Amino acid sequence: MEHAIVLSDFDEAEHRLAQLDLTRAAFIDAVTQGHLRRSYLTRNHPPIYHGIVMWGEIVAALRERLSPLGWFRREPDVYPLTANEEQCMAIVVASGDEHTGNPHDTPSTRSQKGRNTVQAVAVNINLDLFPECLPKQDETDSRESTWLLLHHTDGARKEIRIELSRPADIGGGKITAWSERILLGSIPLGDDWVDLVPADAPDIDFEIHRKVS
Repeated sequence: MEHAIVLSDFDEAEHRLAQLDLTRAAFIDAVTQGHLRRSYLTRNHPPIYHGIVMWGEIVAALRERLSPLGWFRREPDVYPLTANEEQCMAIVVASGDEHTGNPHDTPSTRSQKGRNTVQAVAVNINLDLFPECLPKQDETDSRESTWLLLHHTDGARKEIRIELSRPADIGGGKITAWSERILLGSIPLGDDWVDLVPADAPDIDFEIHRKVS
């Protein structure tokens, strides 16, 4: 498998984002909103709730900020996407591991992802083999390329690192390779910030199954 294209230079990343009808500010603002909402929580909240709050707030803020640029929300199989038909592209929000934002390492999702992410990566692989953007058949059969907005809170460095990356392979529920990574920089945390969530708190990837009577 070919190495990922990694855009870490500010101007190169800005140019690529403009090609995709995206802005760095939209991602920075969305992750900042998620972090601010999370910062109101205490140790009395269940650990998983910290992740749910940050994830949900990032998704909502990202949709609001990208809407004027032609992006809209889609929820196939209760899988929250922010999509753009002209770009034939959708964005999923996920927390990444400690390699997120590092141009010299390969990041992954922090926790195992579910069936929806596995299927999205499979579509990406097929699109790499057949570059034309295949038309989607219905709301649950998308042929758009899926990218991940990865965010990683580094308590030691007091920052949140962010990147927008296109997964190219997945194994054991975790992303193992990327075709392209756009590094978006980091958000500094205050000196008084304390991470209240254990490092092994579960990531968010909802799976909805029909009840069998």
